[in-house]
Amino acid sequence: MTTIPIEDRLAIEDLLIAYAHAVDTIGNIDGILDVFTPDAVFDLSGIGLTPLQGHEGIRGFFTTVFANMANHAHYLSNFAITAFDGDTASIRAYVTGMGLGKDGRGVTVNGRYYFDVVRTGAGWKATRYTMDFLMPLSGTLDNAQQA
Repeated sequence: MTTIPIEDRLAIEDLLIAYAHAVDTIGNIDGILDVFTPDAVFDLSGIGLTPLQGHEGIRGFFTTVFANMANHAHYLSNFAITAFDGDTASIRAYVTGMGLGKDGRGVTVNGRYYFDVVRTGAGWKATRYTMDFLMPLSGTLDNAQQA
C-alpha cells in the first residue's frame, strides 16, 4: 500500500465520524446523505438487512429507522485505511452501536464498518458502505426494517 497523506487519512476518518454523529442525532437524514455520493450503495446484507441504492434508498431506510428509534449511540475505533489510490480509498473501523426503540426494545451491535470512498469537489464521500458483526447481536433490528 502506498503512503497516505495525513490530511487524507484524517478526512476519511472524519467522514465515518460524521456518519455516526448524524445517525446519533436522530432525524439528521441530510447529514447522513452528505456522507454519501448520490449513487452510493448502502449494503447492510452482512447483518441481514436489504441493500439500498443511492440517496433515495438511504433516505427511505433512515426515515423508517428514525420513526421507530428514540435514541442511538455509536462509538468508532480501530480505524484502518485498507486501500488508497490517490482519489479512492477504503477504510475499516470497529463500531459499538446501541439503540433504543420507541417501543422500548433495544439493540447493541458490535461490528465493523467498511466504507469505500472517493475524493470529490466537496471532499471525500462514500460510494459503498457495508458492515458485519464481531459478536452476536444483542436485541433486535426490527426497528430498522422497512415495510
